[in-house]
Amino acid sequence: MSSHPENDPEDPAPFQGQVRHSNVSARVPEEVGAGVFANGILLLTGTHELVLDFLLRLGEPHRVVSRVILPLAVARQMIHALQENLKSYEDRFGAPAMPRYRPPTPSASAASSAENAPEWLPGAAPEAGTIPGVSESLHPENVPAPPPGPPSIDEIYGDLRIPDTLLSGRYANAVLIRHSPTEFSFDFITNIYPRSAVSARVHMAVPNVPGMLHSLIRSMSIPPTQP
Repeated sequence: MSSHPENDPEDPAPFQGQVRHSNVSARVPEEVGAGVFANGILLLTGTHELVLDFLLRLGEPHRVVSRVILPLAVARQMIHALQENLKSYEDRFGAPAMPRYRPPTPSASAASSAENAPEWLPGAAPEAGTIPGVSESLHPENVPAPPPGPPSIDEIYGDLRIPDTLLSGRYANAVLIRHSPTEFSFDFITNIYPRSAVSARVHMAVPNVPGMLHSLIRSMSIPPTQP
């Protein structure tokens, strides 16, 4: 009788091996190589993963330009790596800072109006419930409404455009961070045999990175919602 695999008394033992990956030599697909620019981020914390939605807030509507899904352990590693990169940046270029808003210089007509405004002598403050230069007292219907509370997640995403191709996102189990004097670049990598590959590449201006780090730390400190 000929020998067939199904006639073997014992199945062969499973083969096991160890594979080492290098993030620096990860393959960069052509459609990913140029990367996307983002100037904002939204974070969604799940039970097992963290979703990073990178936003482009220039022009209307604002849109999601990249969605990356990280295991929580990798998200914690990303926080540590980003802290080290920011420290290295500060040692070389100084602390990142957002540009400060400069109020416009008042025109001649505005300056003339300010000169004609009523003056209040020391100790002669206006009575409670009145506005300087206006005799009408503040009634409840004239009191400004309190500022609205933070928008819900449905309201936030209702104002964003998300292409269908980004709904499922891109998975990554490693992150490589680089920086120049003006930008930070994030390579999200899948370390899977036979070759590591970059699944998403995102560029951000330096002033936006400290806020991103703060959001990451805050999101990872909040217990995830149980399903």
